[in-house]
Amino acid sequence: MNQKYKYLLKNTGILTISNFASKILVFLLVPLYTSVLSTAEYGVYDLVVSTISLLYPILTLNIVDGVMRFSMDKAYEKSEVAIIGIRYVTLSIAVIGVGLLPCHFLHLFDAIYGMEYLIFLYYLSYVLNQYFIQLAKGLEKVTLMAVAGILSTVMMLGGNIVFLLVFRWGLNGFLFANILAQAVPAAYFFVRLRFVSFLKGVRFNRDLNKEILRYCLPLIFSTIGWWINSASDRYVVTYIRGVSDNGILSVSYKIPAIINTVFGMFGQAWQISAIKEYEGKDSGKFYEDSFVFINLLMCLGCAGLILLSKPLAKLLYAKDFYAAWQYAPFLLVSTVFNTASGLIGPMLSAKKDSKSMAKSAIYGAAVNVVLNIVLVYMIGVQGAAIATAVSAFIIYYVRKKAIGDHLKISQYYKVLILWILLCVQACLEIYTGLWLIEALIILAMLVLNFDIVHDFCYNMKAVFMKKKHSD
Repeated sequence: MNQKYKYLLKNTGILTISNFASKILVFLLVPLYTSVLSTAEYGVYDLVVSTISLLYPILTLNIVDGVMRFSMDKAYEKSEVAIIGIRYVTLSIAVIGVGLLPCHFLHLFDAIYGMEYLIFLYYLSYVLNQYFIQLAKGLEKVTLMAVAGILSTVMMLGGNIVFLLVFRWGLNGFLFANILAQAVPAAYFFVRLRFVSFLKGVRFNRDLNKEILRYCLPLIFSTIGWWINSASDRYVVTYIRGVSDNGILSVSYKIPAIINTVFGMFGQAWQISAIKEYEGKDSGKFYEDSFVFINLLMCLGCAGLILLSKPLAKLLYAKDFYAAWQYAPFLLVSTVFNTASGLIGPMLSAKKDSKSMAKSAIYGAAVNVVLNIVLVYMIGVQGAAIATAVSAFIIYYVRKKAIGDHLKISQYYKVLILWILLCVQACLEIYTGLWLIEALIILAMLVLNFDIVHDFCYNMKAVFMKKKHSD
């Protein structure tokens, strides 16, 4: 097997083995907090997290993406890149702290009154953890990322059980569990990366600072666009339908989170490999094979989850949250488009083409906002899920055009047919429940891509036989 595939699979394997079981356990906690928290409480939590996700790239100037990209560039000193990143991160923490003071003393937002200190701690732990994750990724410290992922999950599990079931702290306890899930891995990175050594005797490189900012500033618009694409529906639904409906919509994202978790483990390894192999020999073939295979896996995985959306909802959602099942199918479709965009994103990052990433996100965000307002008024909460799927496709389309010849797919029509079949299945699940036809759609996906399935099985058999003979 080619070294570039081995490197990608090795990193994927490390992240998967160390995170898969723990991520599944976290997913199984969904029935816990949907039974303990009301739909309104979960809606408030979701709005807090969504707002922080918006403020974070603005206040940090999206510096962490620059830290990752420039840490992988051999032309730059790693410690100088790290110092530039931590300066902007620290400044953003100070700004959020000062900004929360009038919120508390002037009672600006009744929904979060008394929670300001928890919101500050969440931002502090979140931004530091994101910074260290990207620094570790840029340094190709995949094992450290895997261990940090386990620590995050353990803290989330333990925190939810203790704060929700034992202490019964409700929404505050849920927030505190999330804080621990960010703070503990951040502390682990600080120690294991020997971050103190980055701070000693390193000058602030102003020229490098300008170059990193030139790369990062367009990414602010990209990140905001992604935020709008994933979070604007919460605000529109809250305004038009109320905070309880927003709580139900927010929980509906938990079924797509299954597939996002799986891809997330691969995505981190892919980001490293895509940048590393950008100038390498046969990089085009490497990109094509990876894109086609991962897209097929995502389509099959999402099709399976669409088919099982009602049984999963009965298993996972308590009380009024069960209604969330009907929004999962189109959110799963959007996950497939987001994955396709996520595969192209690191290629654009390798080109340092942050402007195209920003443009794609802005176009997607504009479509998302307009469709959210129109469709939520017309057909209710389901309109928000459909708007998310359409805007996700727009982001993919713009990125695909921007990457040009770096990603040529010889049988591109198969990719498009898979996506059409997935959209048809989503409609069938929501409006008819004809599970037999849905199963036939999944079979059609397999038949259409028989050559890919056959090649994969053949390669796995070859690897297994080679290992057997070596033993």
